[in-house]
Amino acid sequence: MSLQLGVPPAVLGLGLLGLVVGVLVGAYGLYGSLNALRVLRARETDPMSLADDDRAVRIGGRAASVGETLPAPFTDEDALCLAYEVAEYRTSGKTQSWSTIDTGEAGVPFRVTVDGTGVRVDPANATYLFGLDDSLRVKSDEEPPERIRRFVDAVDAVDGSDPGYDVGPFTIGRGPDRRYRQRVLRPGDTVTVVGDASAFPDAPVGEVKAGIAGGSPFVVSDTSARRTALRLVGRSALPLVGGGVLVAVAIGFLAPIWRPLIG
Repeated sequence: MSLQLGVPPAVLGLGLLGLVVGVLVGAYGLYGSLNALRVLRARETDPMSLADDDRAVRIGGRAASVGETLPAPFTDEDALCLAYEVAEYRTSGKTQSWSTIDTGEAGVPFRVTVDGTGVRVDPANATYLFGLDDSLRVKSDEEPPERIRRFVDAVDAVDGSDPGYDVGPFTIGRGPDRRYRQRVLRPGDTVTVVGDASAFPDAPVGEVKAGIAGGSPFVVSDTSARRTALRLVGRSALPLVGGGVLVAVAIGFLAPIWRPLIG
């Protein structure tokens, strides 16, 4: 049975669902592009000039530890902020592709130093925009390095890869290849922080009494402001395109409704 508008209920439902999802996905992509513009328009300053009521400021300098660091997931080094991804190379029909099985990120407070003066940054709520630091592919028939084994043992979401069992010259049940990627901000790395300042009265000697722990956007990057903005645009490209495609398909589904209205 068709509705009076000439659209079967199932088609109407799919069209409206696609339209809503497309608009939401596209809006998410647009938000990322707007944040790229906000990064470029943020007022560039330095720690000595920072006030605790400053908004939308940008500070670039060197990252320095304030005491605590994190172990990088797949390498033996200290990190201030990190993000990682574990993926498996899976087969679906005639196609093969990487499928993400686990991701994570973490950060500890650090300071951005410029000419010996620092400003405290608490990156708990920040968006991390780091370049790829390390990527390791472990084939299904290979033994992973010790650091990877320790990570797999410590993270419940990432079980050990199944080595399979041998039947004569063949191996049956072997798991897929895995890829381990990490993005890391280390002490001494170049860093760009965009966000809002707030009071930090307990700042030690060498730090200003204002810190950055939030903002819209609140971004921590290991490159220049321009390249940071480009990374935000790159992140938003797929949602923008995908959302646009969904909206176009939904409009096609709903054509029997809107064509008479504009005709």
